[in-house]
Amino acid sequence: MSLLVLPAGQSLRVVAERLGVPLDELQRHAGVSDPEAVLPREQRIEVPDGFLRGRSAKRQQPLEAPTTSARQGGMNTWLAMDIEQKRTRAGGGLAGRAASEDEQEGLAEAHRAYLRFACDDNELAFDLYGQLTVTHSVELRAQAFAGQGCAAAQRHRLFGAPLGRSQPQALSAAKAAQWAAPKHPESLLAMALALGAPGTPEALAEARAELQRGLELAPRAARCWAELAAVHERLEELDDAAAALSVALELEPTWLFALTTEARLARRANELDRALALLELASQSYPHHANVVTERAILLALGGDASADEIQRQALTLAGADEHRALLAAAFSRRTMPA
Repeated sequence: MSLLVLPAGQSLRVVAERLGVPLDELQRHAGVSDPEAVLPREQRIEVPDGFLRGRSAKRQQPLEAPTTSARQGGMNTWLAMDIEQKRTRAGGGLAGRAASEDEQEGLAEAHRAYLRFACDDNELAFDLYGQLTVTHSVELRAQAFAGQGCAAAQRHRLFGAPLGRSQPQALSAAKAAQWAAPKHPESLLAMALALGAPGTPEALAEARAELQRGLELAPRAARCWAELAAVHERLEELDDAAAALSVALELEPTWLFALTTEARLARRANELDRALALLELASQSYPHHANVVTERAILLALGGDASADEIQRQALTLAGADEHRALLAAAFSRRTMPA
């Protein structure tokens, strides 16, 4: 059996027409009595293997839900099928086994690449995580999909890559990770990063809700607390940002995004020296991350320090792609770094 995702906001008849499958068969599998009624929520149903392969090529159309939700809006037919393929691999069933030593080392190597937070290393991490998604270890596979989701989501936010290229991959991988390990902190973080990638108030509100739900399941997930603090800060919810940040720093004091969010809050309070000290600590802990170097350059420029331009040149040298350099150059020119 295979899984089919029916998006909210469309009737079963519309779904059947767009998939090019018989309405009566789809209705039977879905258990929906009224094919004209709009589905109030996303629904997953099991259909026989090959059910979609017989659809008419002339009738197939993108199956997108008319909603502003990134979680639903990304759920077109092809993404749903991609997620199902990943879900099948991520589930592992009763045949799942413990990860081998080589697989564990491979996962550690992918983590190391991701945690350098450099453009080229992010792409390397995405590929390394992808190689591990074929493992028979359910736990390791979930971590690999979560890592892929985080890496893909960060492409736009940190490195200036087009959102349309990165967010669908991030959503797909995060979904697969959550199916395999719904309480794993990295699975929760991957989904939140994917949802919040556009940076709009609507996207950030959805990411905030995802993190709040996730932290009920994993209350000691430091990096989820740090991301929640960052989301609150971007939404101008500064008291909530400070509260979430205090938990994040207690659990993982040197996490990059906890330090940078604390620096942003310090800058808002006009504590430029403290903000600069926090960014210098972040830069020492993550020396390959060009963004934090640009943030330091911005603060130095605001304080009239003549070294600001040289620090910014160092950041541009660290950046690994033209689109990343363009992001950093624009931020330095505006004297503000995208959160």
